[in-house]
Amino acid sequence: MLGFIGFDERASSNQVLNDYTANLSGQLFDLPGGPVGIAIGYEHRYQSGSFTPDPLIQAGLGADIPAQAARGSFNVDEVYGEIRLPILKDVPFFSSLELNGAVRHSNYSTFGGNTTLTGSGLWKPVADLLLRGSYAESVRAPSIGELFGAQSRFDQSLPDPCSNVAGSLFRTSATARANCITDGVPASGSYAEPAGQLPVLTGGNAALQPEKARTLLFGGAYSPAWARNGFASALSLEVNYYDVRVRDAIAAISANVLLGRCALTGDPLSCGATTRTANGFVSSISGLLLNTGGIQTRGIDATFTLRTRETGAGVFGLSVIGNYLLSYQETVPATNGTTTTRYQGTERGSPDQAYPRFKGLATIDWAVGPVTASVTGRFIDDVREIQNTTVLKERLYGDVQLGIRPAWMDSRFALTLGVNNVFDQDPPACFSCSLNNYDPTTYDVPGRFGYLRLSYGL
Repeated sequence: MLGFIGFDERASSNQVLNDYTANLSGQLFDLPGGPVGIAIGYEHRYQSGSFTPDPLIQAGLGADIPAQAARGSFNVDEVYGEIRLPILKDVPFFSSLELNGAVRHSNYSTFGGNTTLTGSGLWKPVADLLLRGSYAESVRAPSIGELFGAQSRFDQSLPDPCSNVAGSLFRTSATARANCITDGVPASGSYAEPAGQLPVLTGGNAALQPEKARTLLFGGAYSPAWARNGFASALSLEVNYYDVRVRDAIAAISANVLLGRCALTGDPLSCGATTRTANGFVSSISGLLLNTGGIQTRGIDATFTLRTRETGAGVFGLSVIGNYLLSYQETVPATNGTTTTRYQGTERGSPDQAYPRFKGLATIDWAVGPVTASVTGRFIDDVREIQNTTVLKERLYGDVQLGIRPAWMDSRFALTLGVNNVFDQDPPACFSCSLNNYDPTTYDVPGRFGYLRLSYGL
């Protein structure tokens, strides 16, 4: 009976990349800090791709969501130049001073040409301290799938603000009620969408333009010789400030943003993305890829590393990594102007992604002879769901690992035993997340995870 009602699904895909490059690098002349280095080059790439689902899947006769065939191709020509200028070295207040620069021009068959510039500076006032700063422009062209991917549908757990249910905007806001009626919801209030999922269409967009980014980075690293010459074989502290701004970001506008903005502002672009039946029910929400506006993020990264010299009890190490998110915001287009959403400290939910203010990781390790052991703590600050302000409390995960690398086997074989989430910490419940009521992109899958690994080094 299973053989009678089932079928063998057959899908095919194809990816092609042809890449031709020519590069030239060398040294021009000497500066007080060393030789000036340059590099120039040319590259031509041709990329194509296709995906053909099983005919029964295309016809919607399978158990999964229907998928359609898609194919496309593009080519690009690029030229670049780079230069390295070691200006000073081993003079007072300038243990070293170096400048670097690069330029790249790209010409894509899909959208035309673009030029990016990059520059950076490295300064060591003393041998133990490095200060640096950089400015970089970059371009990310849309991929084959982003350009030519066929439309598909998924069902998202999402409340409709135009539904006439307790607590909805339709009941609490006269403006929202009027905008919802204009969008096709019956004025009688007969439309009441039950709690569940709404259909969202996803897919590529051949009219996409490239993402363009500007990155600023300022930071420094301190590695004191007095520690390396004393109790430690390594001691360093590195702190960096980053500021990244992306224009024309390639993404889909979230369905909850489209529904909410339509209800609250009556924005034609947002309301036009939603198709309703005569009874007001949502039959589809357009989540196709767009150049959505921009992304801006700022934060501070810090890394501390310590490793002792050999002692009677072995070698001990400590590594601490932390990130503090100062800002993360997205700007999406509207019919008149744009709408900006600030995500720092929130869980956006479907697509699942949390933006905690602080994330940190610390590892203490120990090694004596062929035996190694480590304990790691991973901390994620609390966030609130952006759709309903529910707080997802902070989480602290613990991992342990024990390894042995026998000397009698030339230390080539290593046996490692480890357990992640040793305290069996569950992820916080997330009501707006798309699957399983938690965010798997941020938190561990529920339960402990144990592993045994045998490796051999050549």
